Amino acid sequence: MIAVWFALIVVCVTAGSLTGTKQLSQSGVGQSARASAQLSAARLNQPSVEDVLIRSGSAHETRAATRALEAPLRDLAAVASIDGPSQSAALSRNGGRVTLVQATLSPNGTATPVERAVAGVRASYPGTSLRESGDSSQQQQADNEVANVLGTAAIVSIPLTLVILLLAFESVVAALVPLGLALTTVGAALGGLGVVSQIAPNYSSTSSVVLLVGLALGVDYSLFYIRRERAERAAGATSRAALDIAAATAGRAILVSGTTVVLALGGLFLTGTAIFTSIALGAMLVATVAIIGSLTVLPATLAMLGDRIERWRLPWRRRARGRSRGWQAVAGTVTGSPAVALLTAVCVLGALAVPAAGMHTLQPADGSDFPSSVPAVAAERAIERAFPGGVAPGDVVVTGHGLGTPAARHALMKLGRAAVHVTGGEGRVAVTVAGNQDTALVAVPMPIAGAAATSALDALRTQIAPLAGRLLPGAQALVTGDVAGNADFSHQLGSATVPIVAIVLALAFLLLLAAFRSVWLASTVIALSLLSVTAAYGVMAAVFQHHWAQGLLGFSSIGAIISWIPLFLFVILFGLSMDYTVLILERVREGRRAGLDPRAATAEALVNTSGTVTSAAIVMVAVFAVFALLPTLDFKEMGVGLSVAILLDATIVRAIALPAVVTLLGERWRVRASTDADKRAPHECDDVAPTFEAMESMSNGR
Repeated sequence: MIAVWFALIVVCVTAGSLTGTKQLSQSGVGQSARASAQLSAARLNQPSVEDVLIRSGSAHETRAATRALEAPLRDLAAVASIDGPSQSAALSRNGGRVTLVQATLSPNGTATPVERAVAGVRASYPGTSLRESGDSSQQQQADNEVANVLGTAAIVSIPLTLVILLLAFESVVAALVPLGLALTTVGAALGGLGVVSQIAPNYSSTSSVVLLVGLALGVDYSLFYIRRERAERAAGATSRAALDIAAATAGRAILVSGTTVVLALGGLFLTGTAIFTSIALGAMLVATVAIIGSLTVLPATLAMLGDRIERWRLPWRRRARGRSRGWQAVAGTVTGSPAVALLTAVCVLGALAVPAAGMHTLQPADGSDFPSSVPAVAAERAIERAFPGGVAPGDVVVTGHGLGTPAARHALMKLGRAAVHVTGGEGRVAVTVAGNQDTALVAVPMPIAGAAATSALDALRTQIAPLAGRLLPGAQALVTGDVAGNADFSHQLGSATVPIVAIVLALAFLLLLAAFRSVWLASTVIALSLLSVTAAYGVMAAVFQHHWAQGLLGFSSIGAIISWIPLFLFVILFGLSMDYTVLILERVREGRRAGLDPRAATAEALVNTSGTVTSAAIVMVAVFAVFALLPTLDFKEMGVGLSVAILLDATIVRAIALPAVVTLLGERWRVRASTDADKRAPHECDDVAPTFEAMESMSNGR
């Protein structure tokens, strides 16, 4: 089995290498996507533009630096054309002390030659500030930043996970098994992304999601299995019998909770966006691989190691201890007064969830989700302040017939001037007509951030687009660009959220109903998970929509949550929250089948799973917290949201709310008793007999 597992990894990696990874190039939705498709069909895609902001205390110095930059830019093969103060007076400010030079790149040109020219002028004019930004330079620097972020996360999270596992198991070999499963799971999934990308092109953040989900599930499921196997060995079962018990109990919990994770992730397909389709496929792939590995190669590895899993014990290894008195006290208190415990838990989670009512979402177009340490991002913000609407114009795409005639071009320029009037942008209007004269692009300067950008986009779509039909009879107009694309993406997510939440909840309910045969239990578990996720939303809104945590976490608040984060967190958290719930419910069912009453079975399950859940939660919270310390805003929000949700789920929900609910349900959750056939069949094999002896011992209170 171990050989087959490593063969699977090799096949995944090899297949991914042979097919290559198809990267996502077009991720728009709505009107902006349709307009972009029209531009592509007409071969009118806007060339990339590099903007250089030049500023000094003297108009003479600024003018000299501007001329010194324009001269080499004209000679570059990568630059098709340039615009500056000499071509447009609107590109000069503050009496000539601030200017903007715009270098339009050739179809195959990159920002690198422009960056070299800017660096040369900067060295020759040390008293003058030159700051460059553009699609090409910003994309390159953003990709480098994301790569560094993911590298930092991997470098920190893997050793951190190992340290926590060492403290949990107090044995090097035992700690390496979960980490080995997690890393091989992630490796196989990352290799398989190449094949998956042929179905849905790969989004840049998909690999980071695969890393997060793979580490979390791989370590979680291993802890479930190994902890249960260890507990049965400590109770006197043979190595084979202990593995049989772990397979029948922890293995079932892994299958149920893992299936819930996969189903929840599948809800992302309903967004209809290429970004979430890529993320969903990647996360579902790594979750499926984690389930397969946990049910096959993990027990195979434990069977091969046997007692050798305890080798290389830590020198400060503690002696074996009995049951935790602290958890026994918690279990006794919660099951003794379940109504009070449940009310307390709901009040705490409800209080944390209150800020979620005022949560706002935003997909920024000005790079504000990246730190100012990225030079192109900081430059873009400075350029936008100095020349509003000069960085990323709005694109009005006009379709009709005969758009290349002088009269049509005059009408298109008139349309552009009317657009500038309603957007309040500053800069020139550019009109480009396709060779077949059926499509025209009117590039209009407009703001890219805040309420001004929203107002400008609304004006373009409600006032300027209809005007195209009046100026050019039979013509139609659509609006695209960065601001339009982000607005359409946010609107698409907003309209898809309710159906996705409803379907994920329904699927989870049906799965829990099939696993535990209780409508009451499935309903209350769904309600608790939903309350836990909402509480995490509340904490996230309180932290990131305000400014009090900026210094603590090192970010600049945009007054909202990145638009894709809430929906993504919902499906991830709802799936992960099932892990601990299913594990505890499986132990409750075991106790009930062994003859314990609901209260005793619940208390027993809470105490018996305390070590497993606590260790798994510490690992996940630590790994997710690493992402909260990374520089980009989306990773920070993702890290905080995941960490808080797992912490709440492992403490308030697992330790208080869930045991209280199960105790209150009492006999309304009817657990099928073991039949005589169930009891006789295992004894046909002597190796399995200790399994039922151990269960009988548990029912007798040992």
